[in-house]
Amino acid sequence: MRKTLIKLSLLLLLPVMGQAQQQIINTQYIYNRLLINPGYTGVEDKLVMSALVRNQWSGLDGAPNTQAFTVHSPIDQEKTASIGGILVRDEIGVTVQMAAYFTASYRLQVAERSFLSVGLQGGFLNNQANYSELPGFENDPVFAVGNISEFRPNFGVGVYFYSDRFHAGLSAPNLFERDVDVANMDSNSNIDRFYYLDMGYQFYLSPDLTLDVNTLWKVLNGDPTQFDIYSMVGIRDKIWVGAAYRSFDSIDALFKVKIKDNFFLGYSYDFATTSELSRVNSGSHEFMLQFALNKK
Repeated sequence: MRKTLIKLSLLLLLPVMGQAQQQIINTQYIYNRLLINPGYTGVEDKLVMSALVRNQWSGLDGAPNTQAFTVHSPIDQEKTASIGGILVRDEIGVTVQMAAYFTASYRLQVAERSFLSVGLQGGFLNNQANYSELPGFENDPVFAVGNISEFRPNFGVGVYFYSDRFHAGLSAPNLFERDVDVANMDSNSNIDRFYYLDMGYQFYLSPDLTLDVNTLWKVLNGDPTQFDIYSMVGIRDKIWVGAAYRSFDSIDALFKVKIKDNFFLGYSYDFATTSELSRVNSGSHEFMLQFALNKK
């Protein structure tokens, strides 16, 4: 019975496998924009380390699960140059993608309290497809090629403008495009060049309350434009609660708390999924732990 469920789950996931493994789905990107834009490297003027765990489509065999770690910090006294790193493991069905990137940015002051950060990232991706784990699929010509494992380099670029209340970022995490043909051992996994546009504004409601409104647009040639809309309320810079809408996918609830001087814990739950998978899963859970240390 379990083997049958795995097969059915894989068949459900195949249409979205290419999309999910091009760039990880991440609800709490607003706490860690380095995952979508290398221009964000060092923007917070401190050493920031973040760990993320995401269990997507809970209750569905073979559903995506993701682990990510990022670190970034300024490296000069003026805090104009910064470096960082990204590690990601993304699994869906019998496929696993691992990525490692080095990021670097340079920041320009364009007004009294406004800055423009330009960033680059470079690294590699490793794609594994363990088709031998699928019982009964050895006679299927699509999977008869056996297991696949391949490395390839990739690069990205991004710019990030920010001031006291407003920010806007534009990035292209994947500059190299590759086609997919799972029936060919020599083929490369699907990677498309897409663009993120990230914008947001912070309102000061009172000395103790803030309201952050954010939107993220993902543009891919030939596909419908995807967008997220976020609204977060901050209480005394210690607790943040909010909600989000992700087009074609989900409505999300978010929570973040300052648990100690330099430590933050975030949680999000994606529910009311609007896709066809809503009938076979109970939502998505995502946890984040972040450490931020001011550099002297």
